[in-house]
Amino acid sequence: MEEAEKIASSLNFEKLNGLIPAIAQDYATGRVLMLAFMNREALVKTLTTGVMHYWSRSKNRLWVKGEESGHYQYVKEVYVDCDSDALLFKVEQVGVACHTGNESCFYRKLEAGKVEEVGAPPSSVLDEVFEVILERLSKPRAGSYVASVAEKGLDHSLQKLGEEVIEFILAMKGADEKAKVSEAADVFFHAELSLALGKLHLKDVLNELVKRRR
Repeated sequence: MEEAEKIASSLNFEKLNGLIPAIAQDYATGRVLMLAFMNREALVKTLTTGVMHYWSRSKNRLWVKGEESGHYQYVKEVYVDCDSDALLFKVEQVGVACHTGNESCFYRKLEAGKVEEVGAPPSSVLDEVFEVILERLSKPRAGSYVASVAEKGLDHSLQKLGEEVIEFILAMKGADEKAKVSEAADVFFHAELSLALGKLHLKDVLNELVKRRR
């Protein structure tokens, strides 16, 4: 408690009349989940319990994320910005973050003057590629490479992955740097395609990698 109070005292709650913005980000995927606010008490409770607490401006009270839905957020890492007036929490999210049932509260995209529901923004190139693969599988297009591989099934996709791995190994033993990078990209792509065809999600792999961060 004493350490948490000390940290709270080092932050600037005055700019927003006793509140500080708190961004929650998925620890495994890097995806931004939500933005809420904390007062000093919410921050201290978050730091001492390891469970995300926020201050509700509409209800004018402290609340625990997941207190009604069970979708708790467990703190993994905490970052403070350069002006000490905003916080970034990397969290383990139980279920989804948004009360609408979406994984992230940022599931609407503003484009060409319109707001469209597009799902959470990709957190990385790998995430973006996986989302494109899922879209191609659900809505096959003529001439789509993903659709052509999917049509032949998982075994064919795994065969292609194996071929790409061999090509990557051979490239790594050579001197052509561009070939090494290109073949590595092919391996990542075909691994993601095989995951999707095998009814697995990229997030499952990222979560496993998080466990190995030692």
